[in-house]
Amino acid sequence: MNPTLEHAQSQVKATQAQVKAVAKKATEKLLHALGRADELGGEVRDYVQEKVLVDPRYVAARKKLAGLLGKRYESKDEQQAQAHSAEVARAAVAAPSTAPATAAASRGARALGDAGIKAQIYGKKSCPWSGRAISLLERHKVDFDFVDLEEPEHEVLHARLATETKQTTVPYVYLRGQFIGGFNALSEVERLGQLETALMSADERAAAPGRIAVEIVARPNTDEVAPAEADPRDPAPAE
Repeated sequence: MNPTLEHAQSQVKATQAQVKAVAKKATEKLLHALGRADELGGEVRDYVQEKVLVDPRYVAARKKLAGLLGKRYESKDEQQAQAHSAEVARAAVAAPSTAPATAAASRGARALGDAGIKAQIYGKKSCPWSGRAISLLERHKVDFDFVDLEEPEHEVLHARLATETKQTTVPYVYLRGQFIGGFNALSEVERLGQLETALMSADERAAAPGRIAVEIVARPNTDEVAPAEADPRDPAPAE
């Protein structure tokens, strides 16, 4: 046999014997400690077992023995660390799923009317009366915000709009943060020539003292049949 190979095998056997001796000694100490702990009570046994399982010498011996056998040994501390990492990873995956609900709640709590925006329409893309309100503002080249209540992230607003405005149909129209009603109310403001003034900010109105003061009273649509369900070719119902 090759002397070098024979020497290497001899070293491996010696190492195995040494590791087994260390493991045996550690095991004997463990069994003795656990046996003694049994005499003192179960809680003491658990305490001693906890201490031995995390003892660096015991862990090192178990790892070395497992390596020689082609296996892998994980200490209790390593198992706990892996469990913690897995928990953190699960929490990170679950966090985005709660974000839409949190964002929806935030949208539900904010003010519906924004005085910093000329016009706001809360409506539905499928509703012809919402479309008429949009067309009216576009015809006057008005910058406005449209919120589609049919989109999942905006559904939370519908109940608030109905409660706060006392109107059960769409669209809900706001001019400079003030609710005025539905499409018919917006059309009436246009017909009376009040739209330009209604779209002015407080500063713009203060800078134009000669302009006739305009007071727009909200006219919520309380029809039992929603305008969206009516034939758009029919005359608009009075609000």
